[in-house]
Amino acid sequence: MRHRYNIFMSMLLLIPIMLCCSGKSGQGEKSGVDTTASPDSLIVSLNGETGKSVFEITRANHEVDFLDSPAGVFVKAIDSLESGYYYGWIYSVNDTVGQIASDRFVTRGGDIIKWHFRKF
Repeated sequence: MRHRYNIFMSMLLLIPIMLCCSGKSGQGEKSGVDTTASPDSLIVSLNGETGKSVFEITRANHEVDFLDSPAGVFVKAIDSLESGYYYGWIYSVNDTVGQIASDRFVTRGGDIIKWHFRKF
């Protein structure tokens, strides 16, 4: 059990780096599920907004549960769908996975933000 805890804690430290930002603007809006997603992935899409972070736009349009850390925000759940041992939330902007925390990635108009609920 301790081994699982250590793996989970390691993921908590790595995910904020993987989750962060990239994007362009448009107007943030709620979106549905991408039905073209693979069976192990659910996608939430949003439009970027100039000067706003991926996290700000996501929080403005969805219910978000998160942890704050020195590396940035770690998104635990979007609309009550929580990360777990095998699955978690990872964001991309313009189809490029974020390399920094979502609260630190500032978008621009025209950016397409996607939150992927994926199997690790």
